Amino acid sequence: MDLEIFFTVVKDKHVCLICNEAVAVFKEYNISHQFTSKHKNLNYEAMSEYERKQNAESLCKKLSGRQNFFNKGSSNIQEAATHASYIVANNIAKNNKALSDGEFVKQCMLQVCDVLCPDKKNNSETVSLYRKTVTSRIEVIDKNLTSQLKSKIGQFKFCSIAMDESTDINDTAQLVLFIRGVDENFEITEELACMRS
Repeated sequence: MDLEIFFTVVKDKHVCLICNEAVAVFKEYNISHQFTSKHKNLNYEAMSEYERKQNAESLCKKLSGRQNFFNKGSSNIQEAATHASYIVANNIAKNNKALSDGEFVKQCMLQVCDVLCPDKKNNSETVSLYRKTVTSRIEVIDKNLTSQLKSKIGQFKFCSIAMDESTDINDTAQLVLFIRGVDENFEITEELACMRS
């Protein structure tokens, strides 16, 4: 930060702390010209070095506060978009739909946004529903559910395991394993533990 002419560096750009404009080419002449031509009537030259430093630090804090405000907004939108993609991926998995259906869902969602809320369409566009994204979301959900089930099994006081074998249309044998347990509060849990073909 150059305190004499109120400049700081933001993302590799030199920005004036007073007017928040970026200078295209960082040369001493361009910066001093910016300061003398745009801000000469603001009495910054009459300030002592200490006053300049205090003023520059105050302006720098205001600038970073504004940047954080905008970053929070975009991160909230990104968090909501990620949450939405998890919801869609969960529904795709629950209903045994093709993983590529996420792209179809997004296309429908964008068309609905065009009609209902065109000003929010950009938010919907940030929702990633590509096949690979849906696959990774489903894998994360699977790992989370598996860890929850393992945690719950660890709390069982009594448990039983049931197995069932059947064949599908293609004569492929399928083994299904269910687990049922009771914890110390007599809460009964019954879950599909695994399925193998």
